[in-house]
Amino acid sequence: MQRGGLSDRIVLAGIVAVALSLAIGMLGDYYSAPDGLWRDLYHDRNGHFDFGLTLALALRELNPVDFFAQIERSRVWGPFHGLVLSLVLLFGGIDYRIAIVPSLIGWTVTVTFAALIARRFFSDPAQRAIASACAAALVMASPAFRLLGSDVMLEGLGAGLTAIAIWAWIVAHEQPQSASRWRFLAVALTLLFFHKGNYWGLLIASMAIAWVSADFRRLIVAVRDLQSRFWVKDGVRAMIRDPLLIACVLVALAALAIALRGPTSIAIFGKPVQLYPPANLTTAAYALLFLRLTLWWRRHRAAIEPELGAAGRQMLLWHAMPIAVSFLLPKRLSTFLWFVGPANDPSKASYSLTGGFNLYWDSFSIGFSAASWVAALALVLFAIALLRIRSFPRSAWIVFIFAAVSLAAVLIHPQRQGRFLGSWVFSVWIGAGAGAGVLLGLVAPLRAQAVRWAGAVTAVAILTTALVRQPPSANAAAYAIRTTSGPSNLDLVRPILEDVRKARTIGMAATFGITPLLHWTAQEHCKCRRQVAQFNPGIATSRDGVRDAMLDYIGRSAADRIVVFDVPDSPAPDILGWQYNKLAGILDALEVQQRYGKTAGYVVPSYGAQVSVWDAKP
Repeated sequence: MQRGGLSDRIVLAGIVAVALSLAIGMLGDYYSAPDGLWRDLYHDRNGHFDFGLTLALALRELNPVDFFAQIERSRVWGPFHGLVLSLVLLFGGIDYRIAIVPSLIGWTVTVTFAALIARRFFSDPAQRAIASACAAALVMASPAFRLLGSDVMLEGLGAGLTAIAIWAWIVAHEQPQSASRWRFLAVALTLLFFHKGNYWGLLIASMAIAWVSADFRRLIVAVRDLQSRFWVKDGVRAMIRDPLLIACVLVALAALAIALRGPTSIAIFGKPVQLYPPANLTTAAYALLFLRLTLWWRRHRAAIEPELGAAGRQMLLWHAMPIAVSFLLPKRLSTFLWFVGPANDPSKASYSLTGGFNLYWDSFSIGFSAASWVAALALVLFAIALLRIRSFPRSAWIVFIFAAVSLAAVLIHPQRQGRFLGSWVFSVWIGAGAGAGVLLGLVAPLRAQAVRWAGAVTAVAILTTALVRQPPSANAAAYAIRTTSGPSNLDLVRPILEDVRKARTIGMAATFGITPLLHWTAQEHCKCRRQVAQFNPGIATSRDGVRDAMLDYIGRSAADRIVVFDVPDSPAPDILGWQYNKLAGILDALEVQQRYGKTAGYVVPSYGAQVSVWDAKP
């Protein structure tokens, strides 16, 4: 593929300039009125911001123990977004008004690399220009993607990392002997894994399919060569007699049996030990396998390394090894398997393939596209590019494979949300950009460069104008999980922030359950680490049960001040039984307990709520 000339650089510079100006505008809009973002007590953004803020405060207070302890606990969501956010807060100031910066970085990177990827489908400058501009315009014009890119969520940065990795895959295949290019790809994939495992899984599966389909015969030869060197040489009998493998199998079977059996405990020295869920047993089985493979690698490394080539060596060192080592940490492997597997479905809704198609089409056409005609145009252009796929470099096929694998994955997985398109839908827009380039090549012959450039400039101008002038769908926010009406959650917590600031240790209880919102607002206000022990009602079955649990919490609490939120009209999730008539048992417990006395009370009219402060009695 030819390197870009002056025209390429002008087009790319223009795309980057537009993307940066839009990102700055989005940051300005949020910074001037930040409260509107925080309208959902249970939204994941509270947890994401709380994690990044905690890391930033640990760094600010030079507390490496606390910092690495928080990193170790980041199992469901990887630590990368939190690390980026912590650096933003560390250098930009502890301020929730800049919380969306990591997502804005991801949004801008996605726009830029969508253009960089689309241009690599062609060698003709005009086709490269229209492909990159079309792909970038579709990304920038997406209402739901823009909302996710200006939120404290993982989709924006996840899409950016994924786009970087796809671009790195393509350029690495252009110079397959370049160790630096494969190293860049390996690092990008590793960062994506530590950002969010399912995003990584979609791309790794796509790359595996692309690699096998491109080099299937070579793969078969390599496998046969390894078999002749090691499998037959060492023999199956030696593997069966290997004590590490035997122990691994036995521990894995025990973990599987406990998982199938359900809650299980055994008595050791008269004390019950919980074995369910078998997370530690799963880690132990993996550790035995890891040790066996490490010993095998040390024994045969000299023979295997030359066969791996530049690509294999860099991917092993910079990608496979960091992930493999991370799974040795307690509960990390089992949490990863649960998160990407079918068990991660809190709704437990009945499965319907038709329902999945309908949901994701609506999400794409209404939420992620400026209008239905834009969605239809993007799919038509994508189809045109797909029909001409053999004319593109083989490495660029990853775009179409990734789109297909991602669509299949979101349809198959039992948990469904419209925002799940956010991390991969840009691949459809890249394919659409390639389709626009194909159309330009069909209508204007190669020798008519002036005609091609005129067609490219005209098409980009028409598309950009239409997208800018097209008002976004009012329903886009729903597909980005963005609440646009109602009071801000910050109204609820602001009255007690000074009371919390003066407390050494804090307890919190609320008739809407638990949320990281209470923790991060306390930390952000004082700009210091705060240990906030929230009362967790668990699965609430009755008001009396919640009262008894709250009394137990009060009896064991080491807090010198407890803040209680009484919100009768809170939209608590039914899945946990958090209805107000049950969680009001918290208030019943406060009336009969003797350890704490009420010292302050506040009314929050926008919520119809009352917030009270209780201090420990001398």
